[in-house]
Amino acid sequence: MPETDPMTFEDLSAAYRIEIKSQALGDVRKDLYSALMRLRDRIQKDYETEFSRDPDSIMCEGMNERRKKVISLSQKVIDLRMEKIVMMALRTSMGAENVLDRLTQEERTYYDNIVSESGRHRTLVFKDKTKKNYVIPDVSAGKEEKEANVQTETPVPNKVPIVISEDDTNTEHRDDAAEPIRKEPEGTKDDLIVIRILEDLPKIAGPDCDYDLKKEDIVRMPAALANVLIKHEKAAPLSVTP
Repeated sequence: MPETDPMTFEDLSAAYRIEIKSQALGDVRKDLYSALMRLRDRIQKDYETEFSRDPDSIMCEGMNERRKKVISLSQKVIDLRMEKIVMMALRTSMGAENVLDRLTQEERTYYDNIVSESGRHRTLVFKDKTKKNYVIPDVSAGKEEKEANVQTETPVPNKVPIVISEDDTNTEHRDDAAEPIRKEPEGTKDDLIVIRILEDLPKIAGPDCDYDLKKEDIVRMPAALANVLIKHEKAAPLSVTP
């Protein structure tokens, strides 16, 4: 993707899935951090525009859910990459050689600083610097993983600080940062309920996807958005029994 292209919500979701499924850094656009900031600002502006028109509208609620989802996923992508970069840098300080072509410019600076400080810290005790180097392969591709003849380590990473933050923080935002990000499956944070649509509706922006709803459709959607439809008598709740 050209770096001048704006990042979309779908691009962000794909980046999150790649990072959480692999121990290796995902191959991301080199302007990742600025692209995330532009996406967040664009979603925030759209939400504020709709809020000024009608704060109680279905569209406003949907945009607010999408806005919070963008912030949450952005934090998780950055946290996951930071964990991997920290472990790469620590292995480098112990004599390893890492492939660095997937680091962005900001991440390379972060990596170099950790390597430098880790090396300095090790010299407080370990004076012998004659350790033989070994290469950490790129394990993101199956072929390289099978051909690599190295001993791999899987240290337990520490929780690292969040880079992207929101001025108007909310409870959901803080909970995301407090929980271990690898233990929370994507999309399970919000309760889902089943509703029946009572009339044809315009396309609604949801937290994970857009909804194009027609009369008599049966749909499962996040409770926050579904309750707005029910409140405006655009939908009726359904009880689902096993």
